[in-house]
Amino acid sequence: MKDERFTELLGKRMAGELSAEESAEFSGYISASASYRNEYESLKSYWAEEDAPDARATIVLGTIKQRTDIPAFERLQEQEHPLKEDQSIHKMPAPDPEKVKPLYRSWKRYAAAAVIAMMGYGAYQLASDGSPAVQQNVQNWKRFHTPDRSLGTLVLPDGSKVTMNAASSLRYPAVFNGNTRDVYLTGEAYLDVAHDSKHPFVLHTEKMDIHVLGTAFNVRSYGTDSTSEATLFRGSIAVTLPEHPDTRVMLKPSEKVIVSQSGYQRGNTSYYDDEHLETLWMKGQLAFRDASLAAIANVLSRKYGVTITFKDERSRKLTFSGTFDKESLSEVLHSLQLVSPFQYTIKGDTVYVY
Repeated sequence: MKDERFTELLGKRMAGELSAEESAEFSGYISASASYRNEYESLKSYWAEEDAPDARATIVLGTIKQRTDIPAFERLQEQEHPLKEDQSIHKMPAPDPEKVKPLYRSWKRYAAAAVIAMMGYGAYQLASDGSPAVQQNVQNWKRFHTPDRSLGTLVLPDGSKVTMNAASSLRYPAVFNGNTRDVYLTGEAYLDVAHDSKHPFVLHTEKMDIHVLGTAFNVRSYGTDSTSEATLFRGSIAVTLPEHPDTRVMLKPSEKVIVSQSGYQRGNTSYYDDEHLETLWMKGQLAFRDASLAAIANVLSRKYGVTITFKDERSRKLTFSGTFDKESLSEVLHSLQLVSPFQYTIKGDTVYVY
């Protein structure tokens, strides 16, 4: 998500570790959003002095340490490794104060890294007004990311198996040690969840939360898509909607729930040659059933790593059904073009449809 990426870049910016490409990306964020710009300026003011530790930063770190039992000095490492696990925070013993500067240009780098690492848990509020925002120990979270044109698989600490579609991210703790097993998904994934009746598994997305004990289901929840959906294949799941807290949808195998801005609707799984249409992506195939060209464009963008721009609304609303396996982008577009006429031009990594 954009907020997570901005937070990552902000952490690197405060620690002085942005590459030239990341610096340009960061500038784009703060230029386009007043909220991001204000957040950066507010945090930056705590480290205005280069030569000596800021007293305010000392208070922030001391409060963080007291409330979360984290060593006073922690090093934040955010590395992007496609198809590999990303471990956000690596704990290290407190270094000798005389050896701090060789690790960072000044002591404030540690404070910046610690605050950014804790932003999701309220440390930024501690820096702003000193209010107690953190009530429990911080878990060591990991992130698994699959870029465009890639699929990935991983096994979670509880033995649950996850297959990830392109342009997807999953955040999960290094160890499940709470009453529930919470993970956070952006994108699409197929999950085969290990059974544990004492610790329900909860998958959080932007539009819905899915509660399970042990089951197999597919979830699609991309920010660029107009709808999100969960399809159940084995066991049972309960779907709740953050925007409608009183709504709870129970699904049985071969049922799905489709969530949109207007609410939700139930449906059934679709088939193509005795296979579920919803999981053909795991074989690298594309499958559409009465889908708009606008929705198909989002899938093609992730599949082929391109940007698709529409020049008119008419072409966006065209609908298609079909499956594709090893076809190139041009072959897919040409096949769709034969069904309902539209024009397109490919220039580099951008496709213009009109």
